[in-house]
Amino acid sequence: MTPIYSHIAYQSIEISAPLATQRKIMMNNLVWRKLVILMIHFHLIHQGKSFVMPTSHSSKSELSPLQASSQLTQPQEGQYWTWNGHDIYTKVQGDNKTKLPAVLLIHGFGCSTTYWRSTSMALQSAGYQVHAIDLLGQGRSAKPADVYYSINLWAKLIDDYAAENISSGNGVVLMGNSLGSLVALAAATGDHTQGGDTSLTNRVMGVCMYNCGVGLNSRNIIKDAQWNPLQRLLLNSLFDVLNVLIFNNRLLLSYVLENVVTKDLLRDTLQSLYKHDPSRVDDELVDSFYFPAKDAGAVDAFMQIYTNDAGSTPMELHEKYDEMLAEYGASGRPLPIHLVWGDDDAVTPLEGSVGQFYKKLAEDGTATGVSLDVVGSGHVPFDDNPVESNASMLKWVQGLGQGQTRDFVFPAFFDFSGLLSR
Repeated sequence: MTPIYSHIAYQSIEISAPLATQRKIMMNNLVWRKLVILMIHFHLIHQGKSFVMPTSHSSKSELSPLQASSQLTQPQEGQYWTWNGHDIYTKVQGDNKTKLPAVLLIHGFGCSTTYWRSTSMALQSAGYQVHAIDLLGQGRSAKPADVYYSINLWAKLIDDYAAENISSGNGVVLMGNSLGSLVALAAATGDHTQGGDTSLTNRVMGVCMYNCGVGLNSRNIIKDAQWNPLQRLLLNSLFDVLNVLIFNNRLLLSYVLENVVTKDLLRDTLQSLYKHDPSRVDDELVDSFYFPAKDAGAVDAFMQIYTNDAGSTPMELHEKYDEMLAEYGASGRPLPIHLVWGDDDAVTPLEGSVGQFYKKLAEDGTATGVSLDVVGSGHVPFDDNPVESNASMLKWVQGLGQGQTRDFVFPAFFDFSGLLSR
């Protein structure tokens, strides 16, 4: 998920609607009005840049408070896992005694394990062991200032976590939202090792994406084929100006983060992203964004996410690993990729370049392994509209390995209505 600041940045530029519409949006929304809103709505902290992989040294420890994040109202039911000397917040539900694959949930830009609440419940009720993790630099996890953040940094983190903590011999299913979808795809392809063998490349049974993002930050929209050389130059210049004025301005960002961002402001912004059911934006969700933004290192992480290299787009990863994705792992069949997309998403609209790319692949799902369902929601379909989203996701995940993913029929006794009470 990319609520708040990415809501503005992506909405302003990452729109592959008609070109005239894009120009109008960019001129009217991206400049001063959106810049001011952006400064207020950025409390979701992320990371960015190329990452030189250190040797992984990890261990688990009992849950302990982590800076301001310890003030979160959500019950601390998880524990900390130490990765490369940093505390990573994790939460595990269910056991691994079934023959079902384990599921690993990867949140989006500035989010945390919190907003997977209904997804975790649905998967656990269906018999799956569910792992959720706060990525380094976000949520309750540590936010070191000296780390070179990137999509592949998180992909390496996910790979190491799965190797050490998911013992299921029946495979792993990766699920991500927005930026987390890219992390899932990068981990599945082993992009952090340039396609080399990893602990996950022979274990991933499928990848589920919720409103997949275009990259680490919005600069990746410049790669869209629709732009001519002059437009690319102008866009690059615009991003450079934004970096100088805002995203590399430590004093300004620190002031806004500490003095401007309020819970009421976050609530209003999140409700604008929850198009189906804004009432889902409760105190638990608001706090999961508010308190991590007060942690030491939050400003540094935020500065990196918008100034570092945006990494590969989903389209580039598919092109780079086309043979691997077409004959994935021991199955020799295409890697199953399922997308659940909110139909009213202003952050990563289905009409955008990423949405249209996967929509086209899904038209020949038998050959590509890609399927796509559109549900009524905004950018966070699994929490905004958990009934439809969980139905789509469970239908897909329960069909993995059966050769009939799209024809799977739910047991009549499974009732999703209770998920809305969370």
